Amino acid sequence: MTEERRRIFGSAARLFGWATLLLALPIAALGAYLPPNEYAATLGIDALDCDGPLKVYIFAVPAFALYAAALVINGRRWRRPAYLIVALVCLAICVALTANLARAVAEDQRQSAACALK
Repeated sequence: MTEERRRIFGSAARLFGWATLLLALPIAALGAYLPPNEYAATLGIDALDCDGPLKVYIFAVPAFALYAAALVINGRRWRRPAYLIVALVCLAICVALTANLARAVAEDQRQSAACALK
């Protein structure tokens, strides 16, 4: 492969990767901001929400996998400013997703314990 083709392929792959991250941003936003328990979030009551944590898992787990992989890939080239910025954005998104996933796991365990008592 010639140097010119390698350069074109590298820039096309980089553009595709960044476009993928940009297109996955709404999924990550849903995974980060959906409440694990809609009843507690909207009405303020302590009721069991059967599908609350599942909605968080559906959006947050694939988004976390994608942005964690992008964090590793772009973090390896942190000396270039563009890669550093992308890695820091991916880190911020992963932190938000991790916080909501932790709340969803805690809510899921609380609901499992409540269902076991019945």
